[in-house]
Amino acid sequence: MSALIRSPGILRMVVALFLAGWLSAAGAQQAPLKLGIMPFNSPLALIRTHQPLTEHLERQLGRKVIVLTSPDYFTHINQLLAGDFDLAITGPHFGAMASQRGMTLLFRYAADLQPVFVVRDDSTIHQAKQFAGKTLALSSRLSISSIGGVDWLHQQGLRPNVDFRVVEYSSHGAAIAAVAASAADAAVTTYTPLRQIPADLRQQVRLLSSEIHMPHLMTLAHGRLGAPAIEQVRKALLSFQKTPAGETFFRDTGYNGYVAVTPDDIEKLRPFVDLTVQMMR
Repeated sequence: MSALIRSPGILRMVVALFLAGWLSAAGAQQAPLKLGIMPFNSPLALIRTHQPLTEHLERQLGRKVIVLTSPDYFTHINQLLAGDFDLAITGPHFGAMASQRGMTLLFRYAADLQPVFVVRDDSTIHQAKQFAGKTLALSSRLSISSIGGVDWLHQQGLRPNVDFRVVEYSSHGAAIAAVAASAADAAVTTYTPLRQIPADLRQQVRLLSSEIHMPHLMTLAHGRLGAPAIEQVRKALLSFQKTPAGETFFRDTGYNGYVAVTPDDIEKLRPFVDLTVQMMR
């Protein structure tokens, strides 16, 4: 054995193998996790809002977390289904779709997701029938709030792009800003983005609620992380909501904490998933 170790060739091989293993382990420890967040707000707002969460995950997991978003919903869902993200915070209908493509559903937010309509504070719109002849701003045709809101108006007898005009914007915030600037008569959104827009913009609008309730945004992990790492992420998320920063995050966003995704949640989302698939085609 000692003769083998004294052999220069064998020694170089042992050193090379040791360095390769060490570098591989170090690289694995340092590899950042890519967190993809659905673009329901501007990139800056998304990063700022989720900073307490990403900092907590970095501490708990011992890995850098990079927040990624997409220019639009269509790009986001395609990236999600392609496996571009290690972790994701996405719409419930997108989450249900991704769970069939290698992603593990971890949690959804406890609050109900309810589409609401935003109009200017001085608007004459007070009920559904008054949307006739008006322009409705959407964050995206693929957002579940847009699908739910337009479907609700259709149930009230109003047909999109026949009885009212639909215009898409880059985010919920942009759609609400269009209402405040009189570029649109109303916007469909949810309560969460309203909490994340500037206060002066929020003061220029008022809300009309709908009667639609659905599961809220879901958090997922890609299966390639492996069961032990996914369980570590699950525990880190649960511990986050018990920290002062987590309590503030869930209070300010209105998400109200994490709950498990149930089979009933997936069943409620089935019609929205079907509509989304049709629209993507």
